[in-house]
Amino acid sequence: MSENRKPPNFMLIVVDDMGYSDCAPFGGEIATPNLARLADAGARFRGFYVSSLCAPTRSLLLTGVDNHQNGLGVMPPMHRMNQFGQPGYEGTLNRQVVTLAEVLRDAGYATLFAGKWHLGKNEGERPEHRGFDRVFSLLGGGASHFDDVLPLAESERPQTLYDHDGRDVTNSLPEGFYSTTHYTDRMIEFLSDAGTERPFFGYLAYTAPHDPLQVPDEWFETYRGRYDGGYDAIRAERHARMQTMGLIPADLPVNEGSGQFPRWTELSDEERVSQSRKMEIYAAMIELFDEGIGRVIDHLKASGQYDDTVFVFMSDNGANPKEPHFYTKSTPEEIDRAYDNSPANIGRKGSFVSIGAGWAEVCNTPLSYFKLTTSEGGVQVPLIVSGPEIARRGIVTDQTLHATDIFPTFLDYAGIARPDTYHRGQPLAPLYGRSWRPYLEATSHQPVRGPFDAIGFEMIECKAVIKGGWKLLYMAPPYGNDEWFLFNLHDDPEEKVNIAERHPRKFDEMMAEWTAYARAVGYIEAQGKAALEEMSSEEFFTRYGISGR
Repeated sequence: MSENRKPPNFMLIVVDDMGYSDCAPFGGEIATPNLARLADAGARFRGFYVSSLCAPTRSLLLTGVDNHQNGLGVMPPMHRMNQFGQPGYEGTLNRQVVTLAEVLRDAGYATLFAGKWHLGKNEGERPEHRGFDRVFSLLGGGASHFDDVLPLAESERPQTLYDHDGRDVTNSLPEGFYSTTHYTDRMIEFLSDAGTERPFFGYLAYTAPHDPLQVPDEWFETYRGRYDGGYDAIRAERHARMQTMGLIPADLPVNEGSGQFPRWTELSDEERVSQSRKMEIYAAMIELFDEGIGRVIDHLKASGQYDDTVFVFMSDNGANPKEPHFYTKSTPEEIDRAYDNSPANIGRKGSFVSIGAGWAEVCNTPLSYFKLTTSEGGVQVPLIVSGPEIARRGIVTDQTLHATDIFPTFLDYAGIARPDTYHRGQPLAPLYGRSWRPYLEATSHQPVRGPFDAIGFEMIECKAVIKGGWKLLYMAPPYGNDEWFLFNLHDDPEEKVNIAERHPRKFDEMMAEWTAYARAVGYIEAQGKAALEEMSSEEFFTRYGISGR
């Protein structure tokens, strides 16, 4: 940013559980022309990493601090009793961190938030308590996208709350409410009210395409028949497009998946119809939020603010393999009795369906596995960056980036230093992220992270460390067998060949990196009973003020 240029605006757009190759700029068949507008005006990145679950990723990007130090060492309600109440495992953002909104607001920015919060609902934990001037937020992790606000699990019903500028509006949502459309409306309203005199930080966090898969009736037929060819056909289409675009190597073979789930040819005719319909609704959810992004772009162009706005678009983790009964510990039959999942109602109010693991693997093409795991399909997500004085263009495949980098990047562009203390003099945990600004502006030839810089991950005992193109991965059940793997991501981005025995020194080196990371951030190994087994749901969620997965 030149010395005479005013501080830029920031628009951070986060979507929920979208797969790596779903949107068109990353090889998907789903119509996302507005994401394409942003990608064509800036850069899209391979090698951008997040947590394997929703709330921890949001904690990373808003604080720049590792989740084991910012309060999301594990995501509620997944605590074990030995983690319950421990430092870094509070289940909400703690007081050892300051948020982007707090720092930017103190520097004169208008701070605007519409969407999913998932970082606490109690006093002092809501978005208006953590730096946002204007707020419309789903405080929990998910719910029906319509005004019935059905929770993901019966035990979470009291925690499924919508907050509008500090008021609980859960029971007074407008007629025709749909989450994506309403978040877009509120963000545009907040931008209009803020005017153009001050710079703004907008955080637009769509709940889509998180389950339950639902769309308004006018979107119901948008993708009818598109997925009748099944898993392998869509996977192959996406893989070929990604190769043509240069996102993946031309000689990379198609990732056939883990083999843990039924193939399309093994499904009955009825199951294929159901699977196709679920993916049709999921795709429409993505195109619908893309339309919302376009409305925000058009508003900023009309107000004269677009050319001064840095956009960052990302998903919070990989595609979601979980079926509805995961949330409630019910059987599939009990889910179908509790919700109207009849063929005519799938995707409408009162239904609750998910894409499931078969489609989740396809949505993350060419990466392996999905959300919940620290495999590439769980923690590598699409990233698009555009805005003023960003010189990088096209597809970038040689950088290793992390969600914690967004915090220092925005402060660098704004010319603001992170304070050493906050919250009445409370010392802050160290930053984990690094600024992208020198790289984005091409003022430095140095990578954001070099061959000796490691980044670590852990969530619900799935672990990983990445350094210099090498990856050490620990797969916990149910998708792994409590074993460590070593991969060379340069040669094997699909994590297919475990080379630990071939490279024992590298394995030991990477294990030392994992150990150093775990000690530095205060990782607590999960032991003993789950906290929810030792206390009531009401007691647990009252303590943590957070719900959903």
